[in-house]
Amino acid sequence: MLDKVWFTYKARIQAHHRLEWMDTHSQFLLVWYAILGAALAVVAIRYPTLLGKNTDIFGAILSIALLGVSLSVANRDFRGRALNMRKNYLALQHLYNVINTRNAIQSEDIVKYDELMNDVENHRAMDDKTFRVRNASQLTSRKPRRREYFQVYFFTVFKYVILFIFYTTPVIVAWYLYE
Repeated sequence: MLDKVWFTYKARIQAHHRLEWMDTHSQFLLVWYAILGAALAVVAIRYPTLLGKNTDIFGAILSIALLGVSLSVANRDFRGRALNMRKNYLALQHLYNVINTRNAIQSEDIVKYDELMNDVENHRAMDDKTFRVRNASQLTSRKPRRREYFQVYFFTVFKYVILFIFYTTPVIVAWYLYE
């Protein structure tokens, strides 16, 4: 039970970091696209064919897409979920410390663990794998397998490639359409 609490606690910390990362980059991307949309609107007043004869249509599509994405990001509430995950992992840390100090598991510990598991959304399997891969040298049990190393590194690279694409796509499209 002590290992179970500890690994859940550590996976929830990783989930908290993931949700904070998603909140930060979703906000940065919204601001980035809003700045680009505003810049396009201002420049298109002086140069109406900046991106070809359909510059106005591209600007309208960008504005509508930005509205849709901003509504979607707001509904996902990454920040609120990250804060809830943080409260939960701190409570799990407290439970772990109580059990570890007492050197015995009591029935109320199991009840408390179950309550904490139901308090917030569950962490993802990748959160657990990421924690275990990044801290493999310190683990005495549940050491990650090669497949898990591959999954974590692939996921991390994929995540940053997608992020790079999201940040650079508007500039690349503008460069391609520029007349």
